[in-house]
Amino acid sequence: MTGKRADTLLEMMRSIEHFTLARAWEELTDDEFFWEPFTVTWSIRRQGQCRTANPFGVGEWVADFEIPEPAPVPMTTIAWLYWHIGSMPGRLCDIDFLGGTRTMASGWTSPYLTDHPVFTRAAEAVTALREGWQRLREAIERADDDQLEVATAGYTYAAGVLPLAVGPPGPARPAAHFIAGTLTEVDHHGTQIGALRDLYAWRHIDGR
Repeated sequence: MTGKRADTLLEMMRSIEHFTLARAWEELTDDEFFWEPFTVTWSIRRQGQCRTANPFGVGEWVADFEIPEPAPVPMTTIAWLYWHIGSMPGRLCDIDFLGGTRTMASGWTSPYLTDHPVFTRAAEAVTALREGWQRLREAIERADDDQLEVATAGYTYAAGVLPLAVGPPGPARPAAHFIAGTLTEVDHHGTQIGALRDLYAWRHIDGR
């Protein structure tokens, strides 16, 4: 039987999966994945086709980014959003408070501080998010309240360092705080994916 902390987090996961992720991952196509809603849109591109000065990624494909961020920050493609959140749930399972060997202070869950996979196909992105989500659910189901109340330091960004780098450890907070933060991150970016899919669908219905 799970404790109160786990029950709360699992209920969050159920709601996010039902109302947000189902729209973000079911029958997602490659055309939707790379669709650019505006002329200036951040996406996933080959190194030689990148339009921004500070992209993230170390391979052939990178994620558009600018430091400092422009105002307003450009819209992103679904591909960019999957790079941003697709690996987060699975990587959270690698953190020590869930039985892994990584620490939150290392920046392991941040795509800006550690190299997260750059997905170039909708199917591989969806698979990564689905599998990571399931791993996280199982890890939370195994956790008791004592485990989820363990205080640990979070990551920070080093001031004035470009590209972005890990700063000194942040304030110590309960493990449940960091899990809830990851769920919120997946939820709000998943909502963006759903909205972009709606725009994509209406674009074709309106003939534009």
